[in-house]
Amino acid sequence: MVRAGLLNERATFQQLTAGVVDAYGNSYTGWKTVGARSADLRERTGKEAIEGGALADVSMATMRCRSDSFTDTITTANRVVIRGYTWAVKNVIKPDSKGIMVEFLIERGVAT
Repeated sequence: MVRAGLLNERATFQQLTAGVVDAYGNSYTGWKTVGARSADLRERTGKEAIEGGALADVSMATMRCRSDSFTDTITTANRVVIRGYTWAVKNVIKPDSKGIMVEFLIERGVAT
């Protein structure tokens, strides 16, 4: 279990909104903030790969928050802004049997 002192980061959760359709039929979508929680972020060592002749920098991290009715609604369709970076949510798990914490596997450097 994570002690309250380790939840020292502020994570902002965002969700893709349905866009407004203009006179030409173009749909404009955007991300809106749906909530924020205190979190414990643990970044893994970064990795660089060469994909298609271009250098790609991808970072993975795990982020833990206290489980509540809001964090239980977060899925891989959401994204997280923490430490000034935007992260894609890749997986959501409950690491303990009591359901006190929720853990997110997040990735930066990929499309969100």
